[in-house]
Amino acid sequence: NTTNLLHLLRIMAPKRKQPAKRRRKTDSTEKVQEPPVKDDPKPENRLLSKMKNIMDSVQKGYTHQAKNIEKLWELKQATEEGDDIFFNNFWYLLQHACLISAREAPTERAIQFCCKFAIRADLDRETFTDAEVSQTGPFAVKLFSTALKYHNANNKAVRFRLCQIVNSVLTALGGDAEIDEDLFNQIYTCMLERLKDKVPGVRVQAVNTLNRLQDPSDPDCPVIKGYLTIMKTDGVAEVRRAAVKAIAVNSMSLLPIIERTRDTNPGVRRAAYEVLVEKISIRAMKISYRMKVLESGLRDRSAAVKEACISLIKKWVSYYNNDIIKLLKALDVEGKVDLCGEVVTEILNHVHIDSASECLLSRIENKVIPTDQLTCESVFYWRCIVAHTSTNQPDMYEQIMPTLSEYSQYLKDYVVKASSISSEDYDAHYQASYVIQELIKMAKLADMSDEAGRKNLITVTKFIICEAEITVQSIERLVELYCLAEMNEQTRIKTVAEIITDIRNPLEGATQFNLDQIESCEKNDPVTMIRCLTMVSGLIQGVKCDVAFDPTLTVLLDDLVMTGVVSHNEIVRHLSIKALGLSCILSKTLAKKYLVLFLQIVMVDNYAEILETSLKIIFDLFLVFGIEAFAEEDKKEQKKEQNGEQDTMSENSQSTLIDSSQEDILSSKLENTKIEDPENPLGEVDKKEVDSFADRIIARFKEFLDDEVLQSVAAEGIAKLMYNRRLVDAQLFSRLLLLWYNPTTEGDPLRHCLGMFFSTLGAGNDELLDVVEQAFFPTLETICDAPHTSPLLEINPANVAELLLSLLRGRHHEQIAIKMCNEILVSPTSPYGRCLIKVLPHCGLAGGDQTNLKLINSLVEQIIDEVNHVSTKRSLSSFSVRISSFITPPVEEEQDKENQENGGNGGSKEILDKLSQSTQGSDRSSTRRKALFATPSQPLDLLDTIT
Repeated sequence: NTTNLLHLLRIMAPKRKQPAKRRRKTDSTEKVQEPPVKDDPKPENRLLSKMKNIMDSVQKGYTHQAKNIEKLWELKQATEEGDDIFFNNFWYLLQHACLISAREAPTERAIQFCCKFAIRADLDRETFTDAEVSQTGPFAVKLFSTALKYHNANNKAVRFRLCQIVNSVLTALGGDAEIDEDLFNQIYTCMLERLKDKVPGVRVQAVNTLNRLQDPSDPDCPVIKGYLTIMKTDGVAEVRRAAVKAIAVNSMSLLPIIERTRDTNPGVRRAAYEVLVEKISIRAMKISYRMKVLESGLRDRSAAVKEACISLIKKWVSYYNNDIIKLLKALDVEGKVDLCGEVVTEILNHVHIDSASECLLSRIENKVIPTDQLTCESVFYWRCIVAHTSTNQPDMYEQIMPTLSEYSQYLKDYVVKASSISSEDYDAHYQASYVIQELIKMAKLADMSDEAGRKNLITVTKFIICEAEITVQSIERLVELYCLAEMNEQTRIKTVAEIITDIRNPLEGATQFNLDQIESCEKNDPVTMIRCLTMVSGLIQGVKCDVAFDPTLTVLLDDLVMTGVVSHNEIVRHLSIKALGLSCILSKTLAKKYLVLFLQIVMVDNYAEILETSLKIIFDLFLVFGIEAFAEEDKKEQKKEQNGEQDTMSENSQSTLIDSSQEDILSSKLENTKIEDPENPLGEVDKKEVDSFADRIIARFKEFLDDEVLQSVAAEGIAKLMYNRRLVDAQLFSRLLLLWYNPTTEGDPLRHCLGMFFSTLGAGNDELLDVVEQAFFPTLETICDAPHTSPLLEINPANVAELLLSLLRGRHHEQIAIKMCNEILVSPTSPYGRCLIKVLPHCGLAGGDQTNLKLINSLVEQIIDEVNHVSTKRSLSSFSVRISSFITPPVEEEQDKENQENGGNGGSKEILDKLSQSTQGSDRSSTRRKALFATPSQPLDLLDTIT
């Protein structure tokens, strides 16, 4: 049984060598009396001595391991006592290695040697040197049975080594090896039990052992089910990694392996990609699985994981014989354009351009692909090759890209051909629309220095916009292309405005227009409005002038965009709001005028895309112009109201934005809150107005964070405002932190955004750090006092506190430690108090203010007297000792007397004050030096280390 085995191992363990004693000198004739030899409970015979010599030799290296295996085999063949005696000696020597838990090289060599010998012990001279062993002999079976007998020993080192022995013996067997069914069941049962072992190393060995015992054809295979459970739930990354590499691939395990490409540990993610490269073909995965794998790997932060993903792409390229277009057909080019572009970029960076472009050159005639052979994949790859070669491969670029005039005609011919496709043929119509967009993108890569070519491109662009039946996305791309080809901004604005007028007012043959006639013939149907609003958005994105001061853009804004804002069609309303938002970003005047309109839209509209777009516009306006700009406008409107000069928009602004019921909001800190006012520069009145306006904005933001539809957009916008110092508030910061830790946001892209925000916050200015300090206690209190139905109960408050402390430094740690001690003394036994006690030792107080350190130490001693838990007392005592090491010892009495003699009784205090002020920097540096060298000499408390 287990107890007897452990007792035997302790008895048989080799004794430590005692240091040699010095002998007194004697004459040569004097005999030295040797110490008496004690009786050994197991006297060594010659067989055991020879086996020990071989074991000692194999621990020194792998060089002569094969020769030593042959020596031990010859020794077994020459044993006259029988196989049982040989095995007992063999097991007796192997037991010593089972007590060593450390993965030391000598121990590993000895165990590997024993396992390799076990499978060859019963072979004859002819088959002994074979590379693989296909069947287990009696010696290996006996070793299996003996090791498995003690698989559940109390000693974790014994469990680990016995599982390692079983795994190593199975690994040493050949690929076609067979074992007895009873032995199979014994290994099967024992190792399934070890999968649940509490020691990670034992679980890893059990996972590796069961690798060859799983049955992929059995949907109810217990081994595969155990692997799937470990991959999903095991808290140790090394165990999950071993399960990923060991599991057999079938329909049940494919998706879990793909899911491990998003594991929290980069080693597990890399192992998942290695399994995909080695075991899984591209044909075995759905298109959605392929895109998911590529997206996770190419955008991974770990370079090793990204390299493993690139290896997977190389394997897929080889599968299609370097035909990249065929590979793109196996991906989702239409739905994941950016991701497929990243895939092609990696291929072009790791494959020679001649090999990568061979599949494209075979389809090109006269520098273009014939229009009847254009597909989504071929035109996409064509554009990627043109973009890649336009900068560093001019010879290849000239082979695959015609002149601008030729390309303009080529684009026109395909658009005309695509217009004849029936709208009922959805697949052909969708493919033609995608090809047109790619051709427009590729036109931007042409040589725009060709004046004649640009004129031809402008003509073709106008023709397509006015005459061709194309999608809204294609229209937006065409407007962008036209803005790139037409250098003069005013000409661009005028031309697009004329096209919009022709579309909305189709009056043919008229030379002079009547305003009433134009208004009566104006087309405001959704199709026309969508087409015109798309052109306006593309035009505004290509201009740099202030929209409010351009008459043509002002007319478009008032006549077209504002008409669409009040439309009943959701798409028209959404495009109008987008165009209005782009105009406001270019004009501070328009931004002040229409900010309240966007707030009203967020409050009353029911269309999710409109709500998100409007809220994004609000955040963009605050980022561009700052909150103080709108506070100034709000102040002016209030003055106009007092004078009776407020217009309708101002009344709406006052009634919608100002909410006097919001009185419980903390005042916000702004970085640039000073408003330039000639009459009252930097005055207190201005700052109060800014703070009041910011308080109302913060109240709105809190409402947005509570909205399920707007939560992600609001959190991302608030994080951007805080990062750019436009708005800083402790309550909003606390809400963002709780959102990041909230289990309901798991898998949401919002977590990535907030994670980047918190990771860069530590390098921020003192203003942001003050906000983090202010949010420390309210955040922890919210988590500890959460109701039983709240998902916040799943958050570990200690983890949140450690994150906040990692963002802070220096004086912030001291202030938090003092407040924490006071909160603990109020209720040390409450959940909130117990949480703070766990967090308190994590405060970094090295080099802190001496007065604060003494105060903290005194408070910690009071807490020690209040608590009763033994481990808590030890942890706090260790923390108190650490604080004491940071406190500078008092000045010696002799130095005090000397100072008193120099300055007298009356002036000693003043002299000491001046002396302390003049040497303040040196005192601090000496304090740091003393703390640095004093800390290691303090006794290390094991409990404190564990905590």
